Amino acid sequence: MCSILKINERRIQRWRKEAAFEKFNRKPRESGNHIPFNALTPEENKLVDYLIASKENADDSCRVLSAKAMDEYEVYISHVTFHNRMKEKGINGPRGVQAKRKSVHTKPDTGDITGPNQLWSWDITFLKTTTRYKSYYLYALLDWYSRKVIAWHISEFLSSDEAQTLWDKGILSEGLKTGELPGSLCDRGSQMRSTSTKSFFMTLGVHQYFSRPRTPNDNPQIEALFSTVKNHPEYPGRFSSLTAAEEYFNSFFDWYNNEHYHTGIGMVTPSDRHSGRDAEIFKVRENIKHNTFKARRALHCK
Repeated sequence: MCSILKINERRIQRWRKEAAFEKFNRKPRESGNHIPFNALTPEENKLVDYLIASKENADDSCRVLSAKAMDEYEVYISHVTFHNRMKEKGINGPRGVQAKRKSVHTKPDTGDITGPNQLWSWDITFLKTTTRYKSYYLYALLDWYSRKVIAWHISEFLSSDEAQTLWDKGILSEGLKTGELPGSLCDRGSQMRSTSTKSFFMTLGVHQYFSRPRTPNDNPQIEALFSTVKNHPEYPGRFSSLTAAEEYFNSFFDWYNNEHYHTGIGMVTPSDRHSGRDAEIFKVRENIKHNTFKARRALHCK
């Protein structure tokens, strides 16, 4: 048996000897609830509740309360006990500045976007240059519905003024008036949340939507655009001058809007989607598909 179980014979002998002295018999549990030997006394429980509820200790952490219990009342109560009791009462958590900084960000509720010029998403990306320690910045304004690049702007500076210039270009290119302007969707960069930018949008009557921190999926359209920009086969990687960058992106965005078949909008160009021509294109494609299948059936099902 020992060889089958792969157990040493002396171990079996030891177990039998210990079993003879009833060493393995379990002691019956005493009736009633079992109280741990180190459980708090009723007076200590009252002290815990008192320290937590007292006004003078309202800003103290569980560790401070544990120390005060020893210094002032000569009794040890662990900080874990204070933490669990505070958690039960729903009063634990950050205090002071940390409590103010801890705000809950929710996904931006932009509503149902059913057409162009209802919501514009925008962002800024770095452009490398041939000069060491120098970068250009590409500001892009994208229509959320059609994926058309409404406006773009390249600058040597990262500032709120440049972002407002981007929106000025977009409004002029679409010929929109006050009251017709779309909402703004962007991340929480300093240029997006600055006082001057907020004042700019308030003056125009534009509602701002902000994506959650470290959540690029809240604004995926603009992230996809920058991915297309940086991974395009003709992308030079570095630019020798601001003029060279502007010449390249003037050609690139013309291709992107008018020739690029976009996966996210049914393989039509952003300009077709923006102008509404996509509906007719989809209708023609559906007819072609129907006629193709019809011809195949006529050929193979004689």
